[in-house]
This record gives sequence, structure tokens and C-alpha cells, in this order.
Amino acid sequence: MKLVKKLVQLVLKNMKNIISNKESIIKTWKFSLLDMACGDMIIKAVWIFSTKLDTALMEEKLPLLLEKYPFLAGRMKPAESISCNNEGFPFEVVERQDIGIKNVLKTRHVYDDFSLKLNIKDFKTGKCAPMTVCVTSLSDGAVLSVQMAHICMDGRSLYRMMNEWGGLCRGEDVDVQQSVQPEFPKIDFMTKPQAAAILEKKKWTKLGFKDLVKMLIYSASKDSKVSCTPLLIDGDKIKRMKAVASQKTGSEISANSILSAVIVKMVMKLNGLNGKRDYSLLTVADIRGRYKNINADYIGNASNNIVTRSLKDDCDVFELAKQIQENISRHAENKDGTMDEYVDLCMNSLKHKLPYVAFDLPGMNAKKPTTVNINDQHKLPVYDLDFGTGRPVISIPNDLPDMVKIWPANDGKGSVMLFFRGYLAKNIVESGGADEVFNELMES
Repeated sequence: MKLVKKLVQLVLKNMKNIISNKESIIKTWKFSLLDMACGDMIIKAVWIFSTKLDTALMEEKLPLLLEKYPFLAGRMKPAESISCNNEGFPFEVVERQDIGIKNVLKTRHVYDDFSLKLNIKDFKTGKCAPMTVCVTSLSDGAVLSVQMAHICMDGRSLYRMMNEWGGLCRGEDVDVQQSVQPEFPKIDFMTKPQAAAILEKKKWTKLGFKDLVKMLIYSASKDSKVSCTPLLIDGDKIKRMKAVASQKTGSEISANSILSAVIVKMVMKLNGLNGKRDYSLLTVADIRGRYKNINADYIGNASNNIVTRSLKDDCDVFELAKQIQENISRHAENKDGTMDEYVDLCMNSLKHKLPYVAFDLPGMNAKKPTTVNINDQHKLPVYDLDFGTGRPVISIPNDLPDMVKIWPANDGKGSVMLFFRGYLAKNIVESGGADEVFNELMES
């Protein structure tokens, strides 16, 4: 009987090759410099549902989605673009009735065990599509896993696209018509010597050979992949801290700025480097609707880093929050062209392959980091996905190598999860955990 039971519990798989029902008007999907900068990265998104998913309906609506995103069924060409040739992309359905949601949550390698792996090398040589989709049906729900070549789109584009797919399944009137590819704004590029001179004058960090070697060694090391238990920050506590920070600084302080300030201050405490030391914050920002009026619905990569420098370790949390808020607001509002100038310089550096970055990269990869990298994704609509059978109970963040990731918790209170990685995560583990230090700073 045990043998029969095991045979019944064998994993059953069914994989389809999804193509569009219409020939695409767009023949070639071109990549911008921001797209190309994402290199070999893969965005891995995972949702866990407490209900079954109607995979037949999901499959039925996918060809409609491809009318707006024809590159998903295309193949990459050598000339930094995708041929929208409608070869299709894989959609796999897996039956795992022997396990439930609790088993999934205990899995250390959820991206590997419940996904259809995207081979980035095969994609870049035109052998496969830029996306894979896998639905695993569980005894008490389902897991949806999507892997996307980051070169095609950023997180905001991905989650918007997924929610459009859900809307189609719910019978909503989703606009999937598209006649041309939305293009990245045109840039007046400088010559290589001109760009190098300006970056030098702006005091951007020039990377030497030793810096590059150390970065490569670090990225290949176990330390770069260290993670620790995520930290849950209550939404009510964040609201109180925002109110206190706004009152003490006389400025409107956002959730991002106060959380970033507490994280930076925590790094300072963990480092234990006393005495007016300079730190900097690297914030991942969505430049849609900011940079040269790039459209809010732009498909592709529209994320760039904003740097807040000269954060002193003798400043309190509220002073740090004010500095961070002022710098991010200046870029976001772009009234004086700050964002335009900054992104243009980044694009010039990328185009000419200059060894300059706007932040202290060696300080970010140090054992006691003085550059803190935060990717705040807590406003992404990661829990809005609904294929007609209900929203997910859990959304797992991508595993891209951000030092700190701020991720929304699904409690309706605005709570967030903090995910740490690399040397910072290692320092947190060695200190006994982030809870005590972080909560102490949140209550300061």
C-alpha cells in the first residue's frame, strides 16, 4: 500500500508553449542602456494562494497578454534586441497534491523547487524565451512562480503585467493594444573624454583594477549570499515614527525615509566605527513620471539609484531621515533638472563603459559597509494579483542581491518585511539579530 501511495504522489507535469493569436505589429523590441545594464540578472517572483488556480483560464488569456508584450514570446537577437517572432514561452502546470502550503514555506529553495528555471545563457543566445511561468497545484492551494530576464523589465513592469493578466482572467476590460514600443527618452551623449571629465569633477567614485577584482571575489563568495531571518516592522509603528520624525524635523517624512534612516543607523551601530564617519545611502528609485517625463506606464527598466551622501554616524535617526527625504524629494520632483542630469550622467557612463559610479562601491562591499544599498519595494502591488479565484496570501520577494530589501507584509496595516543580505546580514547574525537594535532605534 505504501508503494501504491508513493506512486500516486508522483509529480505530474504538463507544459505548454504559449503563442499569440495575432501577428505582432512590433517586429523588434529594442533594449535601452538601462535594460542592458541588468545583464544576466533574473527577476524571480513567487505567489502562494490558499485557493486553486484555474490554469485552463490562465492559459486561455495569455495570448491576449502577448499582444501588449510580444517580446515575451520572442527570441533575443545579437543586436541588443528581441525578435518578436512569436516562437512562444513555456507555461508549466505541476500537480503536487502530496504537499501543502506549510511544506512550501519550509522549503529553503522555493525558487528552484517550485519554478521552471530560466536559462539566461540560452535566452541571450536566442535559444529560449525571456520568461517562464509555473503553477504548482498543492493539496490546499497553489504556487505561482514567474522568472523574467531583468533585461526586459523591472519589478514594477512585471507586477503590472501580472495584474493585467489577472484582470483578463476576471473578465475586465484590459487594454492590451499596442502599435509601437514605448521608447526610452533620447539622450544627447557627450564624447567619452567629456563625460569622464564631468564625472571626475562631480567626484564620482573611480574604480581601479583592485576594486573590480575585490568586487568579483566578493560576488562569488559565500559572504555575498548570506541572508538572515527577515524582520517584520509593524505598520502602526511606522506611522508613529513618521509622525514623530515630521514633528521633530519640521518636514514631511515618508515611510521610506524613516525606515532608511533607521536601517542606516543600525548599520552604523553594528559597525562600531566611532567618530563622525561619513556614510552614504543608495536608494533604488522608479524614474517613471520624473526623468524627462518618461511615461508612468513605460514598459522596461525605469529604475535607477539615488545617492544620499555625507550621513554622519553622530547624527540621530531623525536628522538622517531629514537628509534622506530632502535628497530623494529633490530628485523625485526634478524641478531643477536634478534627476535629468543625474540619469544622463549614468547613461553616459554606461555608454562609454567608464569606470565611474555615483556611489562608494568599495564601501558597499566592505565587511563593515559604509554605503548602504536599500531597494524599497513596499509599494509594489504584489498582493493585487487575482485570476478570479482570490488574491495570494503570501508574495515572496525576488532574490536579487540587494543589501536591504523592504517588502510589503500582507496584513492591511502597512507593515513591511526587511530582508538583509551579504556582509550586513552576516554582521546581523554575528550580533545576535537585528530585532533588538532596530526596535530600540524605532522607539528612540
